[in-house]
Amino acid sequence: MPKKSNKKSVTTEEAEIECILDERGGGTTSSSSSSSSRRNNKRRKRNPKHEYLCAWTDGEDPQWVDAKYLQNTRALEDWEEAEDEQIEHHDSPIDLQRKCQTLAQWIKAAKRPCFLLGAGISAPVLPTFRGKNGLWTKGKHKNKKASVKVSDNDVQPTKAHRGLVALEKNGFVNFLVTQNYDDLSSKSGFPENKLSELHGNICTETCEKCNTKYHRNYEVPLETSQNHETGRYCDACGGILRDSIIHFDEPLPWHELKMANAKFVGSDMTIVLGSSLNVEPAASLPFKSKRRTRMGKDKIKSCIVNLQKTPNDDEADLLIRGDCDKVIDAIAKELVGENWDNKENDVNEQRHPLIDLSNL
Repeated sequence: MPKKSNKKSVTTEEAEIECILDERGGGTTSSSSSSSSRRNNKRRKRNPKHEYLCAWTDGEDPQWVDAKYLQNTRALEDWEEAEDEQIEHHDSPIDLQRKCQTLAQWIKAAKRPCFLLGAGISAPVLPTFRGKNGLWTKGKHKNKKASVKVSDNDVQPTKAHRGLVALEKNGFVNFLVTQNYDDLSSKSGFPENKLSELHGNICTETCEKCNTKYHRNYEVPLETSQNHETGRYCDACGGILRDSIIHFDEPLPWHELKMANAKFVGSDMTIVLGSSLNVEPAASLPFKSKRRTRMGKDKIKSCIVNLQKTPNDDEADLLIRGDCDKVIDAIAKELVGENWDNKENDVNEQRHPLIDLSNL
């Protein structure tokens, strides 16, 4: 009896293909690592066909499939729309420590320090967009956090989010602008009057009639929505509730952008945390004050904390290639104190509760 083949019969039925993992041949460049790319280069010489490595919905082992079988499939469209991952750079521990000390000194000396947050600050709990295995990259299928919902109970503000709250309470944050809609800045307890959420908040919906805002403990957008309606109605006036998420080609909220512009134009110290600075107008905010000719550029400092290069690196006075958690932790220890993180202390107390010796 002939041995059953383990190879899957290739069809154009999209249901069989979960996603594309890699590409070779056809004059393309593989998205694999450098060592893997060298191996693939050798394969291309032997096999000039254009092929894609496909993962299957039934859990079968990935298989290389000729490109002709994938034409007009969602898997191929997603792969072609995805971006190549940007290379990450990490400062040495010594350089990172030195740079964090410098940044802490600058923040301490500043009168109006402002922060711009990107997806990198939430990277420990949520996927980024252009970072390693980011949502917009060809490696997104490797990220276990890609399917995590913001409203999941285990998705909590990161140490960097908590650090910003501690810094603000001690007078070291004048204003905070975030490009993230993940609700983590609000959840961390950062004051609303010092926060602009440029791209909305996934847990907030607003009445179109009376502008009453509702902050939920779940994600409010409706997948079938045509105009941001969430399928719910205002308790006060019965008006339609709409989510606040900003999609591409949609204008940013006027008030949020106005406040962000005003604060950054008047800032003497701007810090970018985890943003690739590829999306305008947010990308220009941290450099508005430096670009003003009537103020001396030497009086204004700017810092970019990001693992990848950004289009504005040459405008920054300080570049830190490090994780946001580590950078903010180092700054908070320098400016607030070694025991700045109350949550961490609470966890330690729960693990090692004090024993009452009075009755022994």
